[in-house]
Amino acid sequence: MSWSLEQITAVATVAGVFGGLISVYFLVHEVRRNAQAIEGATVQSLMSFEKDVFLMLGANAKLYLRGRADASKLSADDKYKFDKLVVAQMSLFYSAFVQYEQKLIDDEVWVAYHNALKRDLAAPGFLASWQATETTYPKSFRQMIEKG
Repeated sequence: MSWSLEQITAVATVAGVFGGLISVYFLVHEVRRNAQAIEGATVQSLMSFEKDVFLMLGANAKLYLRGRADASKLSADDKYKFDKLVVAQMSLFYSAFVQYEQKLIDDEVWVAYHNALKRDLAAPGFLASWQATETTYPKSFRQMIEKG
């Protein structure tokens, strides 16, 4: 059986289409795997940052708890230290916010950070410390906090 040029062209075209579809499938698969790897690395980075912040808070627990209740009763030295603890915590929340806005972490992870942020802002001393330093953070982050 001899094939005509038109038949060979038709078979080659069909083979090319299948080859293209297979390539697209593998490309989509690899993009998804890469996105999952980036999200995993982002969450791991946040967890590492969180661990560092929690270690600082734990090492200064008495001061932190007094400041959360009423930062105005702290000495100038302790107030400075407390404010730095709040800034460390807010930097963690800001980092999570940025990662969420860039779609590098999923909703569930962000909701956990956002709930913790709301809980901390409910403490009078924490809120006062935040309000004294909030302008050092981007407007988008401050607006998200204002909305609750």
